[in-house]
Amino acid sequence: MLHRRFAPRTRKGLRLAGYILALLLAVVPTALPGCTAEKTVTGNAFGSYYAIEYSGDAEPSEIRDFLARLDEDFSAEGTGDIGRINRAAAGEAVTVAEHTFRALTLAFEISAATGGAFDPAAFPLTVLWRFSPSLYTGTGSSIPSEDEIAAALEISGTEHFMLDAENMTVTKLTEGAMLDLGAIGKGFAADAVWDMTRGGVVDVGATFRLGESVKMYIQNPRGSDYVAEATISDIAISTSGDYQRFYTVNGKRIHHIIARDGYPSGFFSDTPVISVTVAGASAAVCDALSTAFMVTAYTPEAVSIAAEYGVSALMFTEAGYYEIGDPPFEVVFGEKLN
Repeated sequence: MLHRRFAPRTRKGLRLAGYILALLLAVVPTALPGCTAEKTVTGNAFGSYYAIEYSGDAEPSEIRDFLARLDEDFSAEGTGDIGRINRAAAGEAVTVAEHTFRALTLAFEISAATGGAFDPAAFPLTVLWRFSPSLYTGTGSSIPSEDEIAAALEISGTEHFMLDAENMTVTKLTEGAMLDLGAIGKGFAADAVWDMTRGGVVDVGATFRLGESVKMYIQNPRGSDYVAEATISDIAISTSGDYQRFYTVNGKRIHHIIARDGYPSGFFSDTPVISVTVAGASAAVCDALSTAFMVTAYTPEAVSIAAEYGVSALMFTEAGYYEIGDPPFEVVFGEKLN
């Protein structure tokens, strides 16, 4: 068996030694018989990195240009499509690119299916909790008041926007409403690049679309080791957790995944879910549902949503873990709770 390794490098706190990731997932791709990847494309987008291996006809420059376009169009505060929608006045129809409209259509569908546990129109709450790109510093001294949260909730939700497929436009219906594709954008990009490259290994900010077999490790959300491992192929994987973007106030962890009540997911729980890994056919769906399951936690609702989308999930709390469906990972640390 040929073992393929990559030179160590550093990207925004990421250390790769054969793709050992210090972000949401840790990964060591190991070439198995029949692997044919010949091209590698790396770079930065979506506030993170990307690393793509493939053997198709797509040119590396084509992939880089495409990801740069998605990055700009999906940015909530940028000059592209989503930024223009967020700055538009209520009632103004904004024409967007096909990829933006497709991403929004899927995001709105998943939002409806999850009862808003995944909400691409909750950016007012993201801003309020200081997790927007322009406000996040990793520190905080206070949390929003109940009145401030209630006001932000009033203008959050997909019902404040209208999608017009015929004209490829998005219209804001309520002043102050804002969109954010941050919880589905990397997965959408991974799926789109997969379609361009027709296989290999596509890693966009630790959201994966895999063709070739790779060895994967799920990072311990409260440590530097790992809690689960698997050798898998022909699958998409995404992880969300409370340990990458957070700050503490009076000893309380405040993280970036905002729940339906306007507070960070698990805020009022003694045993909140702190990490969720979802596996399925679509990286975009896995990306969105890993966020949604942080909000729902292990509930009949989560089990039903997973069945609807044909995905499996591994949920970690500080007390142990839950399984939904048949996750491909073998857990090496923690007690099974269901």
